[in-house]
This record gives sequence, structure tokens and C-alpha cells, in this order.
Amino acid sequence: MIPKFLSISLCATALLAAEGKPSPRSFAVTFEPEAQSLGAGKSPKFFARRAHGLMFLKTVGSDLMFYSSPDLGESQGESMKVNNVPGEVSDHGENAPQLLTSPDESFLYAVWNARDPKNPEGSVVRFSRAGAMRTVWSPAVTLNDDNKPVSHGFQTAAVAPDGTIYVGWLDGRDGRGATEGATGGTTSIYMTRSTDGGKTWSKNVRVGTNVCPCCRLAWGFVNGRVVLAWRYVEKGDIRDIYSAASDDQGETWSAAAPVFKDGWKIKGCPHVGPAMTSLGGKLYITWFTEGANDPAIYMASSADGGKTWGPRTKLSTGTTDPTHPQIAVNEGRMAVVFQARDAKAKGGWGKMGVYYREIRAGGTMSALVRAGEGKSTPTYPMVALGLSGRVFIGWTETSEGASQAMLLRGRAAQ
Repeated sequence: MIPKFLSISLCATALLAAEGKPSPRSFAVTFEPEAQSLGAGKSPKFFARRAHGLMFLKTVGSDLMFYSSPDLGESQGESMKVNNVPGEVSDHGENAPQLLTSPDESFLYAVWNARDPKNPEGSVVRFSRAGAMRTVWSPAVTLNDDNKPVSHGFQTAAVAPDGTIYVGWLDGRDGRGATEGATGGTTSIYMTRSTDGGKTWSKNVRVGTNVCPCCRLAWGFVNGRVVLAWRYVEKGDIRDIYSAASDDQGETWSAAAPVFKDGWKIKGCPHVGPAMTSLGGKLYITWFTEGANDPAIYMASSADGGKTWGPRTKLSTGTTDPTHPQIAVNEGRMAVVFQARDAKAKGGWGKMGVYYREIRAGGTMSALVRAGEGKSTPTYPMVALGLSGRVFIGWTETSEGASQAMLLRGRAAQ
């Protein structure tokens, strides 16, 4: 039985162009009053098919499991293991597996970090594919091509509008010296791409160096351009978000440049990277910073393919301890989720919850809403958007050492 939905009216405001000024448009979002458990596991990743089915991955133990729900989460089909090497999956923090699909939804792609059996001190980035209608996962292939006993992880994958699959990760093969006057920054970014649905992969290409070692990357695509963003380590332990672009499918890259000079000084990796997508011909990026001693999640947009970024807009107003933003886009809608506390509850120390904000192609942005919370602390939320305004939010809850994968469903008025 589906519980009654909690209705929340969201008044839209214009994003970036007229920040803070009311918009004549408004729309409403409804969420279930309680999230449901998808069983033991963590890091759920969803894909809502146009045929109204819901597919998802979660990590169970050290294996990656796939499920298909024909009724949008009411029930789960038989589980299927994705990794053909048992117990190889490494899933911690931002180093979680991903589920993607081809533009025509005929293929599913999974990317994850794995323990390297040949090099116990290292790890590798792995990939598998399956047909969406007849789901049989292919034997996994390793995407990093250096065979060095070093870390290759915090992988981030995305599928471009032309179907090209891009995978980037944090890589220790270079062993480069740290940024002068900074802690860390010895990590590089490498990437590869596949133009044939994951059958073959290009050689690894280095995109950047002096990278924060445990913050995920973010991909963006607009007008044939590929953009990659990450947390850079500058002199003095400044760790702000930078981006670089490629006009030749990742063969060559522009010099990295800051998205915004937050000036966040932190002597260590904060384990929180950016998220990026495109909507209405623009790139949008969201990130976390504690610059100026003000923990916040911001968003900025670019109308020139990431060459320049507009002013930042604060998304997390009214919260404390916001972190781990994620982003999704579908049908002219863009959704951002993150975890945070209500600034007005218990002096800002209330229970952690999951917050939701939606942006439309016309540039309007909804008010921020606390979409849900768990019986224990929700961590690393993610969001997927389906047809007709459907919203699927997932997160991990851990209690007494046992993790549960959670699902919260919602609807946005069209």
C-alpha cells in the first residue's frame, strides 16, 4: 500500500539572473512521509526508465547487486550480481559505484572501484555493461591502463548526448610532489572514453594534477564540449573547485581554472566533490565549501561551455552542516539533493535530513525543502528523475554497524 504523500508548495525564484526576486511561476513537489528500506546494502543508484520501470544498484558486502522494479519501487525483482570477480567491490564515502544508461536506454553501464588482486596495495576502476531488456552483465574490464600498484579510485562516469561514455578517476600513478606549501595534492586525474558502448576504450589521458585525493569529479556536456570539474589543491592548502574543457572528446584539455575563488583553507581532504550537468544550453555546477567559515552549498552556471562561470547562488540557506550535493536532470528539470540539518532545530544541531531543490529550464528555482530523513543519519544522498515529475531519492543509513539502502519517492507538478 502506498502511503499518503506529503504535499509541499514550492515558490519558484529566478536562478542567477535575478536572484531573490519572485517569479510569476510556481510549482509543487510532493514526497512520501517516510522512506522505505531496500534492504541491506549501501550507495543505492537509480535509473527511472521511460517505460516506467525503476532499476537500481546497491553494494551488498563487497559485491555490486542489480535490481529491477516494475512498479517504481513497490517491489524488487530477483537480484543479480554485476561484478564477476566475487568480493572485489570497494565502496566507501564518495568512492561509490555508478549506474548509467545509453541515451536510447537500450544499454546499462556500471562503473566501480575494485581491489586489485595482482597489486594488494592498489585498486582499479572497473566497467560492465548489460542490455536493458535482457539484463546479462558482461565480464568486467579494467579501465586504468598503467598496471601500477597504486590507487585508482573515486571514479565518476557520465554518458554524453552522442552516447560516448566518459570515465574519470583520481590516480596515483604519477607520484608527483605535493603542491608547494600544501598538504596532499599528489593525486592526478586520468580519464578514458568509449564510443562503442563500452566494447573498447581509449588510452588513458591525464587531465589535471595537484588534485584533492578523496573528492569525486564531475562531468558536463554542452554543445559538443566536454567539461570536467574537481577540487584543486593550491598553495596554502586552499581547496576550491576548478574545471577544464575539451573540444576533441577528451584528447586534449584546456588549462584548469577556478569556478569560483571561495578561498577554503583546509589541511586535509574534505571528501566532498562537485556535481555538474547541463540544462537549456547551459552548464550548471554545484559544490560545497567552507570558505569564509560559512559551510554552504552553492550553484553557478556557464553560458559559454565552462570558459567562464557566473556568480554563485547559495542553495543551502536555512541549514547547518550541509554536504555531499548530487545533481540530476530530465525533461527540462534539474534536481539537487544534499544532506544537512535544519538551522532552526535544536540550535542548528537537529537531526540530519535530506534536502531537495529543483531548477527548471527557464531558470526558475524552487524553495529549499527538507524532503525526508531516516531512522538513523542519512548519508551520501543521490537523486534520479523520471517521467511526469517523478523524483527518486536514495541514501544510506547505518545502525549498529549494519547499512540499509533507502528510497524516498516524490512528484513535482509539471
